[in-house]
Amino acid sequence: MSEPLVSIIIVNHNGIEFVNTCLRSVLNCAYGNFEVIFVDNGSTDESLEYVKKVFGRRLTFVENRASLGPAVGRNKGVKLAKGKYLIFLDNDTQADSNFIAELIKILEADYSIGAAQAKLLRMGTGNLYDCAGDYLGPLGFLIERSGSAKDTGQFDYIADILSAKSAASIIKKELFDKIGGFDEDFYMYLEETDLSWRVWLSGLRVVFIPQAKVYHAFNTPKKDFKRYYPKYIVRYYGCRNYITTLIKNLNFFSLIRVLPLHLVCWILLACFFALRMSFYDAFLILKGIGWNIMNTGALIKKRNFINTNIRKVSDSGILEKIMKKRNITYYSGKGLAYLTGRPF
Repeated sequence: MSEPLVSIIIVNHNGIEFVNTCLRSVLNCAYGNFEVIFVDNGSTDESLEYVKKVFGRRLTFVENRASLGPAVGRNKGVKLAKGKYLIFLDNDTQADSNFIAELIKILEADYSIGAAQAKLLRMGTGNLYDCAGDYLGPLGFLIERSGSAKDTGQFDYIADILSAKSAASIIKKELFDKIGGFDEDFYMYLEETDLSWRVWLSGLRVVFIPQAKVYHAFNTPKKDFKRYYPKYIVRYYGCRNYITTLIKNLNFFSLIRVLPLHLVCWILLACFFALRMSFYDAFLILKGIGWNIMNTGALIKKRNFINTNIRKVSDSGILEKIMKKRNITYYSGKGLAYLTGRPF
């Protein structure tokens, strides 16, 4: 049986420190039928010129004049993709040589799977997890399966997850097109959660595949969180896109149960920032809430499109698989991390 064609899409913005490692690892993968689409989002650090010089003959290029965000960049890459499957990789990753083959083996064997995430470990940290997929919590926030735990094999089984992190994920191209791709209004943050949720609503599953391994520089000495993710991006888009994701994808009864509590959490965080005299942080959170209020009409249209054209299963059928509870210690720890500017 011939190997299905896989389209690997890598979005780059000023990634001169990372692209060489990323592309060499991908191009050396032990899989015989793949193409690489390199999307540059207005880089100014000569990373695009470097990639063209060193890898040009083996890649397809999309060159954007400005930093359009990963959601737009990936969608533009997909337009040129010819593969049965789409793999999304961040430019600061290093792929294990078997990761493509391991992903394809599972998806080809189980047609109930629409999308999946590879095992993401932090580069150069002794096998600390970056992500093993996310669940949804009762308050509407993502719950990390692994946190920063060391990989001791505790997650070495295929598991249903709500969200596949797009730093190393795969989805069937036909499905991606059917459910509308990444929502370009997100810019960044939660865009992969929104996409994964629509996979579930379409009647297919999103899973974690530990046999496929990728190393990620995110939140390591190679890519410090505070340097690469400024407050405006983290506070504003984080708040805004969380709320948008819930409005778009929960049914009415789930939404009225989850959204009020979710909004209270954001308002409390804004109040805590204000009490600490961090007025800019508080403003960005309130701005994120306000954006959803001002764009209620557009969100209702997106919600109606999903319910009319994508949704095939009820929330109860989905949430019983991907909603998990955590104790108060977990939520207080996450809140503290957010207030102190650590990744969340």
